[in-house]
Formats: sequence, C-alpha cells, structure tokens
Amino acid sequence: MREQTQFQSGFPGPETQVALVAIQNLQAKNPVLAQRALKALAARYGLTTEALLEVLGGMDTFPVPVSLPRPAPSDPDAFAPTSPAPVVLAPAPALSPPLPRELPPTREELAQSPPLPAAVPQSPLAVADRLLARGEAESTLPSLSERAFQVYRMLLALGVAWLRRTLGGRQPPRSLSQLTVFVPNDALMAALGIPSASLYRALGELKEKGLITRGAWRTAATLRGKSGVYAAGTLYGVRLPHRARRPRLEREDFAHPWRDLEGDVGRGKTAWRALRESKENPLRRDAEVLEFLLSFALPPGEAKNPLAIDSLTALLQARPADRRRQVEELALGLAKEFKDPGSVKFYAWVLWNALRAEIYGMREGALALVEWAIARVREALAASLMGSRKEGIRRPGALLAHLLKEQGLLSLLRQAPQWRVA
Repeated sequence: MREQTQFQSGFPGPETQVALVAIQNLQAKNPVLAQRALKALAARYGLTTEALLEVLGGMDTFPVPVSLPRPAPSDPDAFAPTSPAPVVLAPAPALSPPLPRELPPTREELAQSPPLPAAVPQSPLAVADRLLARGEAESTLPSLSERAFQVYRMLLALGVAWLRRTLGGRQPPRSLSQLTVFVPNDALMAALGIPSASLYRALGELKEKGLITRGAWRTAATLRGKSGVYAAGTLYGVRLPHRARRPRLEREDFAHPWRDLEGDVGRGKTAWRALRESKENPLRRDAEVLEFLLSFALPPGEAKNPLAIDSLTALLQARPADRRRQVEELALGLAKEFKDPGSVKFYAWVLWNALRAEIYGMREGALALVEWAIARVREALAASLMGSRKEGIRRPGALLAHLLKEQGLLSLLRQAPQWRVA
C-alpha cells in the first residue's frame, strides 16, 4: 500500500494517458500484443501488471480503459469481486489532423454532383458562321450574292480547319486578319456541287470586294514520264469577315510544299476524278466535305523540305571511305528535289570534280561555288512557281551548268584529272 501511494503521487498523467489509449485500441486488434504493451508499461514504473491494474482501479479520476485485459490472478483472493470504482474516460490528447488523401469519387458521389462536360471545340463551319455573324454585326462584311456567300463560307471553314492542324492546341494570334487555304478548284466545285462558271463568277465577286486573293500553285513533277512544272491547285488568301485589310499571298506561301502531286496522281487521287465521281455520289455531310477538301493538302507534319545542303565543304572533312556514300546521297537528293531524275550522274560528276579541285589545289572554294549555284537554282524554281508562265524551268540541271559556266568553274571541272579522292 505504501508502494502504491508513492506511485500515485508521482504518476505522469498525460504520457500514461496516451499509452493507455493506445493499448485500448490495440486490444480489439491484437489482444496478445496489447497484453505485452501493458506489461511493458507496468515494468516502466517497476510494477507487475496486476499491481498496475490495482493502482489504476483505485484512482477515481484517472482514465482506465474498460476493456484492458486483466490476467487471471494467481491468488484467488487477490482480486475479490467488488463494485469497481466509476471509470471516467478522458478525451484523447489533440493530435494534428491527417493529411487529406486524393481518393477517387464513388459512383454515388458522381451521381449527386456530376462533373462538368469537357468543352468540345466547334466545327470549322460553325466557327465560320460565328465569324460571318460578327462581320455582319460590325458592318465589315460587304453584301454578297447567295453563291458568293456559299463559296466564302466554305473557304473560311477550310482556313479554320487548316489553322487548327497547324497550331495544334495553341491559340491563334489576336492580330490574325486572314487565313491561307490550298484547294484544287475542281475539288471545290465537287464539294459545293456547283458548275465551273458559277464558281469563278463567285470568286470574281469575292476578289472584287476584297475578301479573297488567289493564285495558281505550281510544283515540279514527273507525270507519266514527262518532267515539268504543273499547276496542282489554287492558293487562297481569305480575309476574316470582321477585318478590313485586304488579304495577301507572300512568296513563302507559294514556296510551301502544299501537295504531293506525283503521289496523288500515282494513287489516282485527282480533283478531276473527284469531280466526276461527285456527280454520281455527291458529298452530303459537312464533315465529309471538309475532310475531302483537306485531303489534297499535305498535313503540316508531312510537308517535305528540300535537301539540306548547309555546307558542301563538309565533304573535305569526311573520311575518304564515307565520301562516296555522301556524294551519292547528295546527287540523288538534288535529282529528286529538282524533279530531274535524268541528271543524277551529272550532279554526282559536279560534286566529285569540285571535290578534286579543292583537294588538289586547282580551284579554292570550288565546293562553295557549287553550293551558291544550287541555291540560285532553288530561287529560280520558287520564282517560276509564283509566276504566270506555265512552262517554268524544265531543266534545272541545265540551269546549274549555265551558272557554273558563267563562273568559269565548268570548264575547269571538265579539264580536271580524274585523281582519286575516295
């Protein structure tokens, strides 16, 4: 009894409260482990488990878990059945709240408060209608005939669809005043179901009122064994209805590789054929019409850039074993870019002899001069695609030879000894 009184006077309340609450919670899950924890708590104060329970039972204000395990007494008279003192459970010490967990909502929670639907972008034709309504509200859209309005609406929708493909998920600039559209006119007639005369009459009206500008887009190609420059479609600059500035087409617009004409002809995908088939099976849905017209233009990620010849002088630093492969790749690339497959050997001959002239000191800067001549041929081809002449440049290889002859390099290459360079 003296030991019990001394224990009660020095009993550490808050710390023991936390321990007893933990033991009480543990009892429901693992009674054996709870018994061990109680024994360890008693040993901490130099008592047995039975003595600790006896002390706790004699304290009126101390929180004793009601479900603490009590071992069977070794002495039957040690714990005689008596009326236990009333036990008052004190509140557990305040603990910091647990961090919230991001749990997925249940089906019931979703049913009570369904999430907002994701914003679905408007169709290009719907955007075109909204732009037309804005132009009418701001009095920037001139009055148009029914046919001209129909053509203008389709060109606007095509421009919106192409702009989305180009920008991806990015927003267009606020200062945007026009859209660029590529489409063969025969395909446009097939999609709208109108004759040629009606289309060109409507296009003339739109151009006169400053809503569009247009020009033929030409490309070098070899069709049915004949190389040349062919008109592959029409490039349009389409003014937005709420803007006042007249649209323009720049040189870069015509230099862009809009269409793979050789591939389309090889697959039988021509605007003339589509026009003929549309008379039997006309396109009805707006989505089908837009997809049909967009299919003639190469997607932005598939546009083929010209062969990159940044510096032909790299052939000088290349190992002799690698030069043959590099010269062959350059010659084939030039022939493909210029649509001049019959001049592969000539391009390779120019590169080999310019390399010899550099290595053996016959003409310093020979490769740089060839590089300059190739750049001039490219510029001439781009200018011919923008011009009104239908024939364009038929033989890019001959133009390259002419430029090299003017610089005095062609005669030197013809006289150069065929010394080994690879």
